Amino acid sequence: MKKYSWCNADSAIVVLRLGVGLVFIYTGWMKVANLSGTASFFATLGFSAFWAYLVSFVELIGGIAIILGVYTRVAAMLLVITMIVATFILRHNIGQAIAPFMTLFASLAIALAGSKKCAVMKGE
Repeated sequence: MKKYSWCNADSAIVVLRLGVGLVFIYTGWMKVANLSGTASFFATLGFSAFWAYLVSFVELIGGIAIILGVYTRVAAMLLVITMIVATFILRHNIGQAIAPFMTLFASLAIALAGSKKCAVMKGE
């Protein structure tokens, strides 16, 4: 099979960044759009409103940063921490824990790889 110039690790990271970024933008926006509801839900889990606001904006801004390639590793590590906590909280319900578990490892892959070539900030 002929090797194509676009079929490489840099392209794979861009696709991964786009997918993970869109997921976090969506989930972050859903939380930011209803901050009072998010804070109420976090309260049922034993977290203060501060954590609800922090997680909401980390997801939204982190997703945007990952897609753009701005402080990619920092944003990805913040999302890794967020997903570790989410996975731990949902550990008793494997059906609900799958999504945070997968986004945890996808974010970790981005944190380890960085943004590669296609990014606003090169060398991230």
